[in-house]
Amino acid sequence: MSDDFVLPRISAFKRDKLGSIESRRIRRAGRVPAVVYGHEQEPAHVCVEDHDLQNLIKNRERVFEIDVDGQVEETMLRELQWDTFGTQVLHVDLIRINASERVTVEVPVRLRGTSPGVVSGGILEQPLHTLELDCLAHNIPDDLPVRINALEIGDAIHVSDVEVPRGSKIHNEGDQVVVHVIAAQPEEAEAEVSDAAAESGEAAESAAE
Repeated sequence: MSDDFVLPRISAFKRDKLGSIESRRIRRAGRVPAVVYGHEQEPAHVCVEDHDLQNLIKNRERVFEIDVDGQVEETMLRELQWDTFGTQVLHVDLIRINASERVTVEVPVRLRGTSPGVVSGGILEQPLHTLELDCLAHNIPDDLPVRINALEIGDAIHVSDVEVPRGSKIHNEGDQVVVHVIAAQPEEAEAEVSDAAAESGEAAESAAE
């Protein structure tokens, strides 16, 4: 990791008591219960200021430092638990890391552009919405952009076609389809199916008579 690379840092506070009642008390005080684990160390039960956590989420920061009574650890956001309405974070899981080490994370695929195949009547299908990326912890992208501007009917973009940040690699099989455009079912074929169904129904009624 370069000397000029600086991770964002937030303060964390040790939790001496556990349980749902204590967690509610912590939330009423404007903080969020959290657990820090990993690197073959005992899990640490802490809490962080809600506004600090919300700022990290808003800025899409996934790797940051936490300062617990002067002891600073590099961590990565592993899981957020939200309330029913998706407005309040109830709990957060953090994993200890070294920001210069490699991690494997699920990164969303973001389609960019308009497919000419869709414009001409084709149907866009996206079998893979996330990809498993191996990269440096401090270099996790927000998403993996996939441009579909050249996709005609019958064309596909495979995992091996997706561009990734320098030094990163995708664990998914290269021949897996990320997105493709298929031909829509011809109206004539649909009409034939409908006619055949109608004829079958008429024949059944005649037989019943």
